[in-house]
This record gives sequence, structure tokens and C-alpha cells, in this order.
Amino acid sequence: MYVREDALTPAIDNWLAELFDDGHIDDTCAALEAAAGPDIAEQNRIAAARKKLKECDDKLAKYRHALEAGTDPAIVGEWIEEVKLARKAAEVALRPRGDGSRLSADEIKKLVTQLKGIVEILKHADSEDRRAVYRELNLAVVYHDDGCMHVTAEPDACTNECVGGGI
Repeated sequence: MYVREDALTPAIDNWLAELFDDGHIDDTCAALEAAAGPDIAEQNRIAAARKKLKECDDKLAKYRHALEAGTDPAIVGEWIEEVKLARKAAEVALRPRGDGSRLSADEIKKLVTQLKGIVEILKHADSEDRRAVYRELNLAVVYHDDGCMHVTAEPDACTNECVGGGI
């Protein structure tokens, strides 16, 4: 079925604007934050730091037993200092990073707030620019026989690629 573009785009553009209005902006930001998914590199870094902390604590417990068994305190003291340095490095690694690799909820809201004028921009955009915006949003439109349409957008959270054929 073919539907004229000018019959659909005003409704789609208004729907997009609604996502950024005051009544929906918090939900839109929450959906964008959830779409980002977990930061695997950050989770791995934290897991490695926790593992290092446990190793350090285990070594310190062993050194205590060695001291109690009569090992030279000077030698054990050197070992303890090495472990304390490694433990401190692991503690530092556990601190939250503000390196800007992921957007916070507040940063997402600031960016999304800037998009409030998207309807006006899209209203004056040429067809190619509008298609590029829709493509970046992974916009999908299902037009029903009764004249209603169902519109979804999943920016960067999903891809249109399939593995092993259509699934």
C-alpha cells in the first residue's frame, strides 16, 4: 500500500514533539537512559577492582597468620605495604568515573530539552533531511486499514540487522 508522505509526516512530527513536551519528557529521558543498556566496560572494571580487593584482603589474612606463626615482622611488614598499595588502587578504581563516556539522566534531559522545537524544524526540512532524522530514530510506521497508524522509534538501542536470516 502506498500512502502519500505529506499525509503522514505532520502526524509523525507531532508525535515526536509530544515525546519532548513537559508532560512526557521525563518518560522519554527514562526510555533513552534504559535504551543505553549497561556499560559492560564499567561493569568489568568494577568487577576486577572488587576481585583485587578480595585478593588483597586474603593476602593480609595470610600475612597475619604468618606473623602469628613467628615470621620476621620486618619481612611481613614489607608485604603488607605492597598489599596496602594494591588495595588502595582497587579502592580508587571502584570510585564512580565522571569521564563522560555515558550520559547521566540529567545530561540526557538537557539534550532532549533542546529538541523541543523539532516539529518546527521538521516542518521546514526537505524530504531527504526528514528521512535522515527518521532513519536515525529507527522510526517504524504501521498504517492500519481504519486510517490509524502505529509509530515507534528506537534510536541506537536496536539495529535492523539479522543474524542467520530473517528472525
